[in-house]
Amino acid sequence: MKLCFISPYPNTICGIADYTYFLTKALVKINSKIDIHVIAESEGMSDDSRIKVYPVFDRKYFDPKPVIEVLNRLEPDIVHIQHSFSIYGSDERLINVMKFARSIDSKIVITFHSVHSRETADKTVMGCDIEEYNRLLCSYADHVIVHSRSMKNVLVRQGVSEEKISVLRIGVFKLSYIDTLEARKKLGLPLDKKLLMILGFLSPGKGTHIAIKLCKELAKYTRDFRLVIAGWIHPKGSFKQEHAGYIKNCLELIKKYGVNKYVIIVGHYLSRDELPLYVSAADVIICPYVQKQWSSSGVIKLAMGAMKPFVVTRIPKFEEVSEEISDEIVIPYDDVDRMARITYRLLYDKPFRNFILSRIKQYSEKISWEKVAKKHLDIYYRLITNNKP
Repeated sequence: MKLCFISPYPNTICGIADYTYFLTKALVKINSKIDIHVIAESEGMSDDSRIKVYPVFDRKYFDPKPVIEVLNRLEPDIVHIQHSFSIYGSDERLINVMKFARSIDSKIVITFHSVHSRETADKTVMGCDIEEYNRLLCSYADHVIVHSRSMKNVLVRQGVSEEKISVLRIGVFKLSYIDTLEARKKLGLPLDKKLLMILGFLSPGKGTHIAIKLCKELAKYTRDFRLVIAGWIHPKGSFKQEHAGYIKNCLELIKKYGVNKYVIIVGHYLSRDELPLYVSAADVIICPYVQKQWSSSGVIKLAMGAMKPFVVTRIPKFEEVSEEISDEIVIPYDDVDRMARITYRLLYDKPFRNFILSRIKQYSEKISWEKVAKKHLDIYYRLITNNKP
């Protein structure tokens, strides 16, 4: 079977790039005969001879022509698109790629990493009726993959056949994690404080302002902690000016609440070498997101891979935390006092912390990348043998 992904791929700084990297590595691990190709963004490159990478597009303006040229040469059995509107836009460009894939008799799988409705779409970005567009994308796909049941339910409500959609979780990211104190020494972080960690790109939807409020509330229970804001503006982001303004507001909020001594700001986006160090250095990972769309979280899979507990907000992105780990660590984003109390328990209540870690361990075993890849392979083989998944 010849399988071709259309997706960002390392060294592009992108969560979807990392997703595709771990998925392709797991696929060749469980089936060495599969022929894998990745049509990637310009920074993409392979570190495995079994995975061929073609770095031909850029999300600043997605051009379908070089993608179609590679597909024409490869004539793959399966074309698997890792989809995000921030990469491909919401117009005819990706549709034209899918039409061409159909013309060469490739089966098409599309993974939605976010699902939008008319109420969650940013009209200045989408520029279309997003529900009609979702339905159109799915009409050209032979199968659709999402990461949560709510994502599937929204697509079904928008008119996509339920039988066409599979719910496959994001796998647990096993990076080069190290001892907590060793990581802190390498990063120059405090050795004698409890460390809360925010990871990733800073934007209004990631709720850094809520984490700063959390510092104010947590200081009522303990002063033996620091919040590490480990990340910065996305280097390929479309809203750099808006996000820079958001960071400025967060800095002003730190002063307003008088929590300067509790906050450590890294001030740059993390390299792939730095990311596992910051995860390793944490006592608790904080995800105070306020995003409205339906999606799933890669950050909690980083935390799970390092066996770090986390606190998340009650939004669709984190529904699997309630379902698979514990609803107690899922907090409404406007209830910062409760968030502080749960964070305190994860830091100091050993039985509670150990219970959460035991649940994380159990769930991690269910969603290893090998198991996730096996489910992908089942879908691929059913499609090429005309046995619908």
